[in-house]
Amino acid sequence: MKVRLLLVFCVLFVFSYGLSAYRRPSIYSQQIIARPTPTATLTPSQSDKPKISLTKLADDLEVAKKNVTRISMILVKVVAALLSLLIVYRLIFMIFRRSSQLIVDNFINASDAEEMNNVLPGLSQLARERLVGEMKAVRQRVKEHIINQGPETYHPRDKLPLPQTTPDQRLGELVTSLSEFTPEQMRPAVNMLKVIFPPLGTKVTSILQSQGKEYDRLGITFEITNIEGRLSSKLYTVWESVEAVPEEALKDRYRKLLGSAIRWLALELSRREMVAAVPWYYLGRKRDRYQAKIYNFFGVLNLTSAATQGKLFYELAIEDLQQAIVLYPEWFQPYENLADTYSIFGRTQIDKECLNYQRQALLQYDRALHACLDESVKRRIIIGKAMAGLMTGDVNLIQEAIAEIDKLKKNWDETSELNTRFLYNLAAWYAIAHRINAGVITALSLARRYLVYALVRDNQRTIWEWAGKDPDLQGICEDYAELKFIMLKKLNEVPELPSLIGKNFTKHTEEILWVMGNG
Repeated sequence: MKVRLLLVFCVLFVFSYGLSAYRRPSIYSQQIIARPTPTATLTPSQSDKPKISLTKLADDLEVAKKNVTRISMILVKVVAALLSLLIVYRLIFMIFRRSSQLIVDNFINASDAEEMNNVLPGLSQLARERLVGEMKAVRQRVKEHIINQGPETYHPRDKLPLPQTTPDQRLGELVTSLSEFTPEQMRPAVNMLKVIFPPLGTKVTSILQSQGKEYDRLGITFEITNIEGRLSSKLYTVWESVEAVPEEALKDRYRKLLGSAIRWLALELSRREMVAAVPWYYLGRKRDRYQAKIYNFFGVLNLTSAATQGKLFYELAIEDLQQAIVLYPEWFQPYENLADTYSIFGRTQIDKECLNYQRQALLQYDRALHACLDESVKRRIIIGKAMAGLMTGDVNLIQEAIAEIDKLKKNWDETSELNTRFLYNLAAWYAIAHRINAGVITALSLARRYLVYALVRDNQRTIWEWAGKDPDLQGICEDYAELKFIMLKKLNEVPELPSLIGKNFTKHTEEILWVMGNG
């Protein structure tokens, strides 16, 4: 708007200047004014007066023509200068305000199934729609993680780039247009702008795959390429589960597989964004530790995704956490998270496979305890290790787990414990002990008690939703929705309950436990 106002002002100024020049008195009229008043005496020269008037009129017209030409040239120069400034401003604006793009091509059918050709446009659009939802969910988790644990140097964009099929070429088109009007000697320099300032963002190529003549197993391949070339490309295929391939139409099977595939894509795109945002001045060990935190974070996200998206995400979590350990071996957190992953994954296996995963979990818990210096965190790790001991099915390891918990609770005031995660893990341990008949007589009542304590202490209610579907807590609460209603009602009556301790705390929680046990 400012540029437009400046242009109008300049045009009006030049026009006014030219108009005033055009209206100046002519040479002939100036001479007449300067000449003394003639006498009434007639002279012979008066007979030439019409001829002189025509000559002076021609001179005036010539002067006017020159003035108009001068005004026109000034206007052309002013307009050209303003247009040049406007183009330069627009060019600078487009260079420094380039936004990151997310180009997601339509699916390519490499499955050899011709019937899929007709549904490719719809499947491609569905994939982009789901990708937006998944990336929003991941972005929210990233923001929560940064608030709670960092890193403070990473600031995710407020707006997510919407997936599109074609890249934004406005900058390239503007540079191409400029090169056509620049001198030939300057054209290479102008064209270099497209190389120096390439488009920002990521391009995703999506391909439908299949195995076997009868399409025994379907897959979706993603090729992720950084448009500006700062990050290496990534090629990955998400396959159907081997255990069970449903007898459904191919398009329905691909739609089901799309959920896990898009979840993987959303996590990978978010990971690449965080890796690209590592500060350039982070070098050596500092850079490795920063990247280790990124791998650890996405390892946890993959672990939480496994419950709904399949066993593939357990394997992805293990890969991420192992990489975090390589980058930052002194940090206890990836050891603990890797142990949790082995233990939870092992519960989905049977017999020897389950035992092997639980043993690997025990080893990682030991490494976490060795690396951890915080006593409150060590208590949490000990509970995780005791859970893995229960799940081994080995009598000796089960007894060791029971002894560890008894030792942990010695001289411990449960009514003063404010650590939500510790209470929740303790509830899960007793729930598992009850389910496998580990010989802990009061396991069921203690599991319920510590679950109520954990939920009450959770001011932000971050674990409330997960507690209702946590497989470790199965069998201790028949109607979780009813329990939530009772607890919310009590919290409305006593808002300060989460911070109370001792008898002031138990007199309210006992009412909840009584309803829970007799409901």
